[in-house]
Amino acid sequence: MAYQRLSKSKRALVLSALCEGTPINAVARMFGVGKNSIARVIEETGEALSHYMRENFRDLPCKRIELDEQWQYVGKHGQRMQKKERERGDFWLWAAIDADTKIVFSFLVARRDWQASEDFVEDVSKRVRKPVQIATDQHRSYAKHIRAFFGYEGYSYGTETKIFGEPGRFNPDGWPESRKNGIPPIVTSEREAVIGSPDLGSLTTSHIERVFLSVRQQLTRFTRSTLGYSKNLRMHKLSVALYLGIYNLVRKHKTLGTTPAVAACIDEKPWALEDVVEMTDAYWQPKYEAQKQAAALAKRGVEDEIFFAALKIRKTIT
Repeated sequence: MAYQRLSKSKRALVLSALCEGTPINAVARMFGVGKNSIARVIEETGEALSHYMRENFRDLPCKRIELDEQWQYVGKHGQRMQKKERERGDFWLWAAIDADTKIVFSFLVARRDWQASEDFVEDVSKRVRKPVQIATDQHRSYAKHIRAFFGYEGYSYGTETKIFGEPGRFNPDGWPESRKNGIPPIVTSEREAVIGSPDLGSLTTSHIERVFLSVRQQLTRFTRSTLGYSKNLRMHKLSVALYLGIYNLVRKHKTLGTTPAVAACIDEKPWALEDVVEMTDAYWQPKYEAQKQAAALAKRGVEDEIFFAALKIRKTIT
C-alpha cells in the first residue's frame, strides 16, 4: 500500500501546508517528517490529481473562457544560462479558466513557443462545448491555433491589451504612479474582436491573471527572488498539478461560496483533503500491485536461472 510511513491525516496536513506556500524544509520541521516523504506526497498526489482532472474536466458548458500564460524558471534563470538545456531555464504555465465557474480546466507547463501553444489550444478545444467566447492576450500564436482547432463557427474570439502609464509620473496627490518594481500602473485596456462578434464589455483576461497571482503568492516555486524555485522539471509539473487540483476540488472560492468543480457541476460537493488522499491511494494501488507482481516474477526468474545453472554444473561434474 502507498504511504505506509505516513498516516492519511498527516498527509492531509502536509498537503494543506504545501498549498499555502510553506517550503518543503519548513513542512518537514513542522510535522517531523523527512523531505523524501514530502517529495513522495507531491509526486504521487500531483500525478493522481493530474489524471483525475484530465479524465473528468471534459464537455464543459462554458460561456466565457480565458487563456493566458505565466513565466517561471526551473533550475536556472534563462538569461543566465550560457547554453540551452532541455529541462532547465524559462518555462511557462499555460492555463485556461471558465470566467463564470472559475475552474481552471486545462493547463500545460512548457516553453513559450509555437508547439506549446498548439498543444495547449488543442487541449482546450477538446474540453469545452460550443458556443463559447474566447479571450486571450496579443500572443500571436493564439489566433492561428484557435482557428485551426475551433474552426470558424460556433464561437467568438477577441483579445485584450493592457495599456500602462508612463513611468515616473505623479498622480494629483503627489504620489509616484510607478510601483516598487518599476512597472507603471495599468491605465486602460484595449479590446478587439478577432473572430465573430464577442461581447467586448465582458471580454477580459483578468480572471486567469488573478489565478496566476494566487499561484505566484501561494506556490513557493513561483515566488520571485527566493531559493524556492524548482530544480527539477518533473517536480515542477507535479507541483503545479497538485496546486491546481486543490484549487479546483478542495478550496472554496470566495465569490462562488463553493469550489470551482462544484460550480461547474463536475462534483456534487467540495472535497476534503482526506478525499484527495483516498483518491491518490485508489489511483496508485493497481500500479503498486503491478510492480509487486513484476518484482515477484523477476525474482522467480532469477531463482529459476540459478537453479538451472546449478543443475547444469552438477551434470557436468558427474
